[in-house]
Amino acid sequence: ELGVHYADTSDEFYWQRWMIDRYNQLAQDSGAKIVLSSGFCVLAGDLGAQLALRALSDASSDDGSGGDLRLDAWLEGYNGGVSAGVIHTAEAMKKAKFPKEWEMDPYVLAPNASSELRKDSKVEGMRYPSWVSGEGLMVSNIFGPYDARLLRRSFVHLKQAVTLRVGATSGMYPKWAAFIAEHPGSWSKLTQCPTDSVYKDGSWSYRFRASAAGGKPSQVLLSGHGDPGYRFTALGLAETGLCLAGKTPGCLRQNAPGGVYTPMSALEPDVLTARLESIDLLKVEKPKDTSVTRVII
Repeated sequence: ELGVHYADTSDEFYWQRWMIDRYNQLAQDSGAKIVLSSGFCVLAGDLGAQLALRALSDASSDDGSGGDLRLDAWLEGYNGGVSAGVIHTAEAMKKAKFPKEWEMDPYVLAPNASSELRKDSKVEGMRYPSWVSGEGLMVSNIFGPYDARLLRRSFVHLKQAVTLRVGATSGMYPKWAAFIAEHPGSWSKLTQCPTDSVYKDGSWSYRFRASAAGGKPSQVLLSGHGDPGYRFTALGLAETGLCLAGKTPGCLRQNAPGGVYTPMSALEPDVLTARLESIDLLKVEKPKDTSVTRVII
C-alpha cells in the first residue's frame, strides 16, 4: 500500500499465484514492485533466457516479433547441496490446498496471457526423458517446473511469444552424485547449510538456445562457482534488492509500473549483467570463432 518494493527467493508456485491474485492490482496502484524468486531459481534461468533472446534479436534483422520464438533451457551442471528451502517447498506443496488444475497449467503464473502468447501445453514444455535432436538424451531439471512457470510470466510481461522447454542433460545427475561423494561429510548435510568445501568447490552451468523461424539460433551459457543454492541465491537476492532500491543505475525497467514481477520483467538484463560483472560475480565472454556467448559466474 505504501509503494515499498519487495524481493524474495520463493519457489512455491501456488503461493506466487496467490501473491499475483491478491496484490498485483494493489502494487500497480501504489507503484510497488514485487519481484518473485530472485535466487538461483529463477534468476539464473530468467537472465539466461532473456540474454539468449536478446542475442537472437541482435543477430537478425527480424527480432521475432512477427513470428514465434523457441527457447531451450538445459541445466548442464549442478554441484552443491539441496537447500532446506527446496526440501520444505516439496513438503509444503504436498499439504497445500489450491485448485489442482494450477499444477498442470504452464501459464498458472500468467493467468491473463492472451491466446497469442500461450504456446505451451506442458509445464516443462515436453515429457522427460526424451531424445532431443542435436542435444541427445534430456531428463527433467530438478528446478525446471519452478523456472518454467516464472519464465513464462516474463515472456507474457514482455509480450514474447515463446515455445519453451526446460530440462537437464542426462549426465548432470551422475556428476552431481560424484561431486557429493568426493566431499566427505557433505551427504549428511545435503539439506542443510553446505560444508565449507561444498560451498567453495560447488559449481553450475545452464545453457540457453533461442531460435526463430528462418533465422540463425543464438546460445548463451551461464556457469558459476560456489554452491549455487547458497552463493548465487544470497547474492542474487541482494543484487535484486539493490536494483529495486535504485542503487544500480538503469537496472529497473523504465516502462515497468508497480506490480508482481519476475526478475527479468522488472530488471534490465544487460545492466544487471554488467553489475554482476563489476563485482566479479559475473564474467561474459563472446568467443570470436563461435556464435555462442559464454557467461561465467
